[in-house]
Amino acid sequence: MPHVDIAATRAAARGLAGTAAALPGEAAGAGVSGAAAELDGSVTQHVLHDLDGLVSLRLLDLGAELEAMAAGMTELADNTARATGER
Repeated sequence: MPHVDIAATRAAARGLAGTAAALPGEAAGAGVSGAAAELDGSVTQHVLHDLDGLVSLRLLDLGAELEAMAAGMTELADNTARATGER
């Protein structure tokens, strides 16, 4: 029978949830906005503005996926603990 390390699974789930929570702030640090500002007046500036929106959307999607994974891992740990009588 496979072994599920309950404490490690819960710790990993907390880590994923923390990463998911931090992602919205990461969009600003992606450097796209800064690069777009450097291209002020350039015909290529609009391309970076489009990319900035895409980066934000991708990070939001990634955050949602990480939250779902964290919830699944927490549920796995809880169910395993219940089934084995561990806490």
